[in-house]
Order: sequence, then C-alpha cells, then structure tokens
Amino acid sequence: MKIAIEELAGCSGCTIAVLDLHEMILDLVETAEIVYSPVIMDVKEPPEGIDIAFVTGAVRNEENQERLKVIRERAKVVVALGTCACYGGVSGLSMLSSNEELFRYVYQEVETVRPDGVIPTGVPPFLYRAFAVGDVVRVDYYITGCPPKEIFLKQIIPALIAGDTLELSRKSVCSECDRTMGKIEGWSLKRRFEGVPDREHCLLGQGYLCLGPVTFGRCGAACPKNNVPCHGCNGPSLDILREPCRDIYNMMVRRISDLTDRPAKEVEKEFHDVAHTMYAFTIGSMIMEDKENSKIRDLIKERGG
Repeated sequence: MKIAIEELAGCSGCTIAVLDLHEMILDLVETAEIVYSPVIMDVKEPPEGIDIAFVTGAVRNEENQERLKVIRERAKVVVALGTCACYGGVSGLSMLSSNEELFRYVYQEVETVRPDGVIPTGVPPFLYRAFAVGDVVRVDYYITGCPPKEIFLKQIIPALIAGDTLELSRKSVCSECDRTMGKIEGWSLKRRFEGVPDREHCLLGQGYLCLGPVTFGRCGAACPKNNVPCHGCNGPSLDILREPCRDIYNMMVRRISDLTDRPAKEVEKEFHDVAHTMYAFTIGSMIMEDKENSKIRDLIKERGG
C-alpha cells in the first residue's frame, strides 16, 4: 500500500495533523508506505502506482493545477484532506482582489518587503480564480477540517488503508456544543471584540455570529467550548450541501430570524463584510458558488476580483 500527500495552496497544517497521530503512524507504516510528501520527506515528484493520495490545499496557480492532475493520474484513490482542498479554504478570499492588487500588497506594501520593492516574475502564474480540488479533478473521498481533528483521522485513515467503510457523525457543530439557549431580549449582532460572552448560553442567542448551525461538525465544537464563536472552518453542513436552495448566508438569516422573531430583512441589515464572515472558507468552491441563492459571485464582483 503506497500513500502520498500532495501540498497545494495551503499552510501544510493538514499534513501536520497527520503527523499529530504520533505513535499511531508506526502502526500505519507496518501496512502502508508513505512514498511522497513534500513536508515529511525529500522526494521531488510523486511516483507511479500510488494507492491513496491525500491532497491538501486549494488550486490557486498553474503549478497547483499541474501537480493535482499528475497526482490524480498516478493514484487509484484521491482524498481531499482539509477544508482548503474540499471548499477552497482561505485561499479563495484572494478572489476578492485583483492579481495586481495582491502582488502589490505582498511585495511592496508590507513592512517585511525587500527595499527595492521588486515583484518577482518567476513565480507560477495565478489562475483566474481559486478552485477546490474537486472542481478540477475527480475526488473519491472528502475529509473536512482546518485541519481535520486527530480523533477522527485515527478512525478514518486506518479504515481507508484497510478498504473498510466507516460510519461517522454527519451533524453540525451545534450538535457537539454543550451550551444551552438563554433568554433572548433586544437581540442585535455584536462584533467578536465586544464584551465577554456568557460561557453557559448559546453564542448566537447572545448576539455573536456563530456559524455552528450551518457548519459540519467533527471538531468537538472546540471554538464555542472555549468561548469563541464558530467561524465555519469545517465547511458547510450536509443539509446545505444537499439542498440547492440552501446556502450558508440564507440559512443563517433564517436561523437568526427564527431565534429572535425578527424579520429576515432586518436580520440582513445587521451583517457586515459577508465575504469574510460567511464565506471565509468556502468562497473558492464552485459547488457553493453555483447555488441559486449564493452571494459569492456578487461579492467577488463588488470587490473587483
């Protein structure tokens, strides 16, 4: 059994999550060999005859696209590992700016740039947009998470190697949250830096934009349990993925409207910077963009991307 891990436009956190299996990796390599992983080993190109290839990161430039196609050709099974691979991740936010704006900022307008302010010309050209891995090639399995949590990788990876099927939770983050709904009076949307949330009650009910109701679980509701609203890094919940009329934005509007008895139009007026608050991890996904009520295309046009 030959295993590969390909790195595209991402932070390598998903590969580190695999390393976080610690001693369990020793058990895995008794039946499977890691033959290619730029973060773990010094092998420049993926070999032929790969059984399972885990692909992390989004597809943002021509090199990403070429490497993804090569790994798809050489692997029997391709697994999109992490939210960037599944839905474009934070790399998709680059579509809110033009390529010229991005390069000018990175190479000329931050404190760490070279004194001459020269923009490199030898870097792989950007594609016209960011893509999730499944938008470019066929994907056999998806494992969401930013990064995927160790407790689930310990179940998923051995099952993939053994060729077994596995039943895991398919619920939202709210199903894993230990908070209860408190009394709701005079609800208005708060910024995250405003006040200190009550640890016992629902963050959304307190006025903090918590995306737990529309976000896929398997993270143990780690952020809400530490008094931080969910920001959707696990990608959309399955009900949103399955239903063409359901989108992250419109389902959050509906959820808040039901919770507060405020009309949907009033709820929408409370939102600010929808691109970064609602679609920070999914704006690069054509699946999410193509939903009939998605706001992604309009947001990209508004920002001039």
